[in-house]
Amino acid sequence: MAELLVCGATGHLGGRIAARLAARGVPFRALVRASSDTADLVAHGADLVRGDLTDPAGLPPALAGVRTVVTTANAVGRWRPGARDVSIARVDRDGHAALVRAAEAAGVERFVFVSALTGDDAAADLVPLFAAKRATEELLRRSALRPVVVRPAAFQEVWLSPATGIRPDRRRAVVLGRGRNPVPYVAQDDVAEACVRLATMADPPGSVDLGGPEPLTRHEVVDAFERAVGARFRRVVVPRPVLAAGARALRRRLPELATGLGIAVSMDVSSFPGPEALHALGIRPRPASEHITVTASRAAGG
Repeated sequence: MAELLVCGATGHLGGRIAARLAARGVPFRALVRASSDTADLVAHGADLVRGDLTDPAGLPPALAGVRTVVTTANAVGRWRPGARDVSIARVDRDGHAALVRAAEAAGVERFVFVSALTGDDAAADLVPLFAAKRATEELLRRSALRPVVVRPAAFQEVWLSPATGIRPDRRRAVVLGRGRNPVPYVAQDDVAEACVRLATMADPPGSVDLGGPEPLTRHEVVDAFERAVGARFRRVVVPRPVLAAGARALRRRLPELATGLGIAVSMDVSSFPGPEALHALGIRPRPASEHITVTASRAAGG
């Protein structure tokens, strides 16, 4: 019987965690939605249980016999315009609250929760996702569970990608804010490895803050893409006040979109920790420039 449950195992980060558990021969169960593509999890030998954080009644069967929970589930990665069944309030706030309560009732011992580095307090207040993450952290602190809170910096795969306006194929890049604040972008593979080690080690710390080894400003990121591609990019600047105003205006109506704008503001003003926690776990973190070189090569068809 699997004693480890992964929530969010069909997502980008959760899928990496599942692959690493399988490679280590660690039996695990995965809570998956009815609409999820589970082919990779089946190949990994996961014990699949159908359910959703938005349906508390389905959580007890998934937690039966489980000693450790690892959750990366979030609404932002699967939100779409017009969605009613997926939201930060339903998944990140209420869904995780239901999971914490159900885990306590089931006698779970360890709860590995992927939160976020929120940075500057004033900027963090613009981010609905951060509010939900903080609520779950507080609930875990008051619970009978042993929490392990993992707070990663901005993911390389997200914030150095076309999703945030960097288009090496079009020689164009969006600069969010002034673009002069260094950010230690972290690789999802490194965060996944950290989660697996924290879930399986004998005595994990209560929290870890994970930054990458190479802090870069947004302009330095674009400089690196230009060097990798061998061409100048057109830089489209979105001023910080515009980002902040958009985050405030959308916070109640479209909190998922407000989250992206608010995170951009936070990254433009906040200080973040580096790779010390990754080194302490025995992980050699991947620098952002390595990711940029690979991404640029793919965009060029190399």
